[in-house]
Amino acid sequence: MSARSRSSSASSFDDAYIDSYFSKTYVPLSNLPTPPPSSHSHTNTSSTHSPNEVLASGELLNSDLMGPATHLTNLIPSSTSLTSPSVPLVYAILTRASLPLETIALAVCILDSLNSRFALTWRQGCPLLGYQHVDEVHPELIVLCALVLAVKFLDDRQQTTWRYKEDWGRGLWSCEQINFTQRCILENLGYRLLPLWEESIILEALEDMERAVRQPSLEITSDDDWDADTCFGSFGNECGRKMSNGKAVLGLGDQLTPVETPVPGNIRGTKDLCMETKTAFRLGKENQQFQFHEKPDAGDEEAFPVYMDPMMEGF
Repeated sequence: MSARSRSSSASSFDDAYIDSYFSKTYVPLSNLPTPPPSSHSHTNTSSTHSPNEVLASGELLNSDLMGPATHLTNLIPSSTSLTSPSVPLVYAILTRASLPLETIALAVCILDSLNSRFALTWRQGCPLLGYQHVDEVHPELIVLCALVLAVKFLDDRQQTTWRYKEDWGRGLWSCEQINFTQRCILENLGYRLLPLWEESIILEALEDMERAVRQPSLEITSDDDWDADTCFGSFGNECGRKMSNGKAVLGLGDQLTPVETPVPGNIRGTKDLCMETKTAFRLGKENQQFQFHEKPDAGDEEAFPVYMDPMMEGF
């Protein structure tokens, strides 16, 4: 009984000590209230689709569409979403749409004409589902809507928004999101699509799409071969003899090889040197002890000649 009472008193003492200790030393991290859980955690997996699920449908690959897909992806305004756009997803949309390159070029011109106000307008007004955040909406929606607008401008035979949603987007976006994005693009362009349908502009867009496929990549095997292969090797055999692959000397302060000992033969202007310096170099070359010439007496020549102003010579 006494042991139980002692243990209970000891535990109560420890609790009291801990409470008093934390009351004196504990400092809260912030006086602000705890924020609510992020909206990203309320993701309904049964209703959302990932790009991998959209691409896993067995469409036939078309290498001619890789350049347009890359170029369209690069034209998506970066400030519209924190989610990085996917080139394979845009490629899948182009494969399902099966559009002529001129129509895709018009969509390129549409995206290229958007100004900086488009991203803010789109983020503030994009209709979302109950569980969605604006950054959870895949930004490839903008490419889809640009393609839809290009088709509507060039072809009077139009489909419903639901058909574009299912056939091209595979249900990745809602009809409300597609309609809003189309309206947002048209308002940003001032409903002026006709100036974009010009031969020179379309040809330039076609060249940009073709150029997006041929992106040169410089492969460097090692750091030692970089100077010769990249800098000197690009000039061919017209430069004379081949340059050495040796490392360049940084400078006088970091030279690995000591400087040659100066002798009268390799020094410029030795005739201006005094006899003491010439004698030191000559005798030092022969590894002999050299002696300085005796200086003349102080009375023979003035140690510090005084400058005499020519105007003062008559005084």
